[in-house]
Amino acid sequence: MRLTGNALLFAIALGAPGALAHHGPVTNAALYLTDEVVELQGELTEVLWRNPHLRGRVAVTGDDGRETIWEVELGPAPRSFERRGLSPEDFLGDVRIAGFVSRHGSNALGALHVLLPSGEELVQGNRTPRWSNERVADAPPETIDPALIAEARRTADGIFRTWGRRQGTNIEPQLREYELTERGRELNAAYDAVLHNIEVLECRQGMPDAMFDPVTMEITDEGDRIVIHIAEYNTRRIIHMEGSAGAAEPVAGATGHSIGRWDGNDLVIATTHIDWPYYSELGTPQSDQASYEERLSLAEGGNRLNYTNTITDPVVFPGPVTLESYRLWTPGVRIPPFNCVLEWEDAAN
Repeated sequence: MRLTGNALLFAIALGAPGALAHHGPVTNAALYLTDEVVELQGELTEVLWRNPHLRGRVAVTGDDGRETIWEVELGPAPRSFERRGLSPEDFLGDVRIAGFVSRHGSNALGALHVLLPSGEELVQGNRTPRWSNERVADAPPETIDPALIAEARRTADGIFRTWGRRQGTNIEPQLREYELTERGRELNAAYDAVLHNIEVLECRQGMPDAMFDPVTMEITDEGDRIVIHIAEYNTRRIIHMEGSAGAAEPVAGATGHSIGRWDGNDLVIATTHIDWPYYSELGTPQSDQASYEERLSLAEGGNRLNYTNTITDPVVFPGPVTLESYRLWTPGVRIPPFNCVLEWEDAAN
């Protein structure tokens, strides 16, 4: 069981084992050292089959006989692997793994290739297999119970239904189209995506990033308030309708204090008191002076939900910033429990 090349010395120089790997895209250069692919060969002894990402611990013996424990991000959420027919037991045993080392300063690796004990290779994205001609098949499309589809079509009421994955351009490239103020540039330069990312450190998400997460979202009407339930981290936004008691009592929080009103069939939301330090998980800073005007509107005969968010933040941006996305109706889809766990010890509890 070996760590190939000089990578073991490189890893030891980065820091001690046992710290949390960073749960973001493995190809994200802000979180991983993407200039060099590192190979591990060892025994995968433990699997953490929980959100936000599947993780494993690999025991690797170096040329000097010393054993090092690596924490490896094996891929996306467990549900994706279950749809491929994989279980935790399929990962246990002798493995080979290639990927990028985490910038966290620990023995942590984000996997691009995993050669399983069965001889099948798990490959992230559209990459060519590295070791095996037997590749783990991609997850098949999810099937939905026709009865659930029929019920969803019967009960659909305007925006109040379950919407599919976010479509359109992600939040980061949209933000890059706008200039920052001098203070905004200073705050952006000071942000460290490894040390300051609350989302991956605390298993929670804030605004506006939550509305751009590529996961299922459900909107429900509760009379004097509307609830927007986002699958990632089980984030729940409360929209207090104009004139309600909740609208008059602002409380700061990660998703802000939101007041809704109807403009025809469109839901318009004024959001303030946003206690979240950045606009996206890659770190564009957000000040406590930020406010949003959001609009949710139906299109294509009710099969599409358009979303716009016009941001005013005089500390970070010299003028208004407008972000856009959309979702397609997915009748019958349900939001599963997220069960986010960051530390191995938390899973045991």
